[in-house]
Amino acid sequence: MLVIVGKILLFLTAFVDGLYLSILLHELGHALLALLLTNQSILLKVGTSDNHLGFSLGRLRIELGLKGFQYGFTYYEREKESRLSQISVAMGGPLVSLVVMYLCSLWVLDTPLGGWLWVIGFAFFVANIRILIVSLWPIKYRPFPDKDEVWLSDALDIWRMLLGRDSERSN
Repeated sequence: MLVIVGKILLFLTAFVDGLYLSILLHELGHALLALLLTNQSILLKVGTSDNHLGFSLGRLRIELGLKGFQYGFTYYEREKESRLSQISVAMGGPLVSLVVMYLCSLWVLDTPLGGWLWVIGFAFFVANIRILIVSLWPIKYRPFPDKDEVWLSDALDIWRMLLGRDSERSN
């Protein structure tokens, strides 16, 4: 019984950690393409908190917070870039999430079913499925309940750009 409780706690902890790490990797997918395709400074932020750990790597500014950690975004002045560059940057996050999910599935398939490492790999896999669904589901959402700001999922953002519509901020 104690082992089952331990594995449930491990799954929950690994899921939360995996979600945070996976959001960071997803946003890095956006940010790296933005760095490659533009000459702009890029802001990558995980979390909605103003209280964050921040550091810069060349043109990339990374801000990591805990409050609202289920949200992340990559910011640059999109209107200065071509539509193709904007679409490419928007696709970077889901592509990284897809690769990470695939790698986690290999991890899960390669470890003994129900073992401690399997539980961690499965939690990371589930976290990446969540990120992939949210980024590919064409939705608008409000990350800040007390503000009127609306964000678009990556898929809705790409769809609107393909149709030639102006876009709102996307994750």
